[in-house]
Amino acid sequence: MADHVIRAAEAEDAGRLARLLQETYAFYGEKPPVPEDILIQRLQRYLGANPGFEALLAEQDGRELGYAIYAPVFWTSDCQLSLFLKELYLIEDARRRGVGRDLMVELASIALERGWTRMIWTVDRHNHKARRFYDSLQGTQAIDKVVYLQSESVMRRLATSGGSRFSYSFRI
Repeated sequence: MADHVIRAAEAEDAGRLARLLQETYAFYGEKPPVPEDILIQRLQRYLGANPGFEALLAEQDGRELGYAIYAPVFWTSDCQLSLFLKELYLIEDARRRGVGRDLMVELASIALERGWTRMIWTVDRHNHKARRFYDSLQGTQAIDKVVYLQSESVMRRLATSGGSRFSYSFRI
């Protein structure tokens, strides 16, 4: 078998990313949020868009081994852009073979090329294998933050709940 390669994902890779995402959902015990065809459409719409996301694919002999999905985020501690890694996932037999490290190396290179000052990511508290992997990356530090999330329906309730102290006026 040839060595694995890491490359930027393109719009025509949406089907490949969708299959890997479905495997990711299964890994976390979740159902896919939408049918595969809609997932592919969403990936095509946002991959490389602004705003949107970018992705790296890891492959070996034409077979997908995993992916990393990332986007820029403004980090207020230095008022610079940083790379936010939303997801890194490898199929089972690609783990512990250096593929994850190679994805992280490529992400670090992308961030530095773009002048982004850091990489930030989250990991599930109980995913001990992933945490050991990230802890093994030189200089990585875990920060004590709590991550919050609101679904679209909850945001709608919040947005329509009133109570804003501010009045907004827009000039056209």
